[in-house]
Amino acid sequence: MIRFIFIWLLLCLFSFTQQDLNLTIYNNIFSWLQYLGFYQRPLTTGLFLILVFSFFWLYFKLLKRGFSWRWLILLVLIALPAYPLFSYDIFNYLFNAKMVLIYHANPHLQTAINFAADPMLRFMRNVHTPAPYAYGWTGLSLLPGLTWLTQNFTLSFWAMKLFIVGFWLGQLWILQKIVHRLFPKEPWRFWLFALNPLVLVETLINGHNDVVMMFLALLSYWFFINSQKFRSLLFLIFSVSIKYVTILLLPFYWLKKRYDLPTLFSVALLLVMFIRPGQLHSWYFIWAFSFAVLSKPKWVVSVFTALTFGALLRYAPYLYFGHWDPPVYLLRNLIWIGSLLFTSLIKKVL
Repeated sequence: MIRFIFIWLLLCLFSFTQQDLNLTIYNNIFSWLQYLGFYQRPLTTGLFLILVFSFFWLYFKLLKRGFSWRWLILLVLIALPAYPLFSYDIFNYLFNAKMVLIYHANPHLQTAINFAADPMLRFMRNVHTPAPYAYGWTGLSLLPGLTWLTQNFTLSFWAMKLFIVGFWLGQLWILQKIVHRLFPKEPWRFWLFALNPLVLVETLINGHNDVVMMFLALLSYWFFINSQKFRSLLFLIFSVSIKYVTILLLPFYWLKKRYDLPTLFSVALLLVMFIRPGQLHSWYFIWAFSFAVLSKPKWVVSVFTALTFGALLRYAPYLYFGHWDPPVYLLRNLIWIGSLLFTSLIKKVL
């Protein structure tokens, strides 16, 4: 586990190679890493590949062991100050909360560009579009957003990351209960998700809110298998109020119990990603993987685990070229498809 923690520390340090040049947070400390990331791209790409392969190798070695939750808390503490890799979404979460609390504006009706004088717009993306999330997430984000009243960006940034981490821990808690209930002899299923490099990077480093939605979806499933249908439906509605997509799960709840719902859920949540093929973001795969670890067939678990490897690895072309234009899109998807070649090896580990 010590080596796993060490690679995680290096990956968190690596995150500063992607810090936006217009964002001066930590600049006095990590400016040399920014130079590496923006002006030494082949070297940066090589370092990223080494870290990702090392991280997954250690991940598979650790799966069958039992660990204390204290190790997970250590992962959180290391990642708290890390810069979000490859994504600016957490800044949009922050600014949407700021629009409500400071500017008294509705982020679903107005856009960030309407507040062009705000210094955050120097390093944000998607400033011309309203909030794409449901109102449930906007309401929840106001809790960490209260730190904007201090006018301290760093504090607000850390508060938002910690808030999302809280839901990640909640997802792990309910996932552990489900695994203990359905697979008492296979506790590795819990660690398969808890230590997964893609989930750790996209949640603890990047601060994506997908775990908020999936915590509520898994809580809904927990109540469903305990025959508490009203609570199950209630928490599924809460989940939908975060990012809409889990509404897909609702029809499956009327199927007979002989069906393996986690498998159906994971396939449905994977396929919905392809509705917008130009927006196949790696963190979206957390939706499907959250249920895939509960799938009865191990080959399904193996396929989805292999895809998490490809989902993280597919950032390499962006690092090398420094943009998302062709041929990056093609290379990213070839890498993701190619990761399926690892399925048989992963099945042997599981």
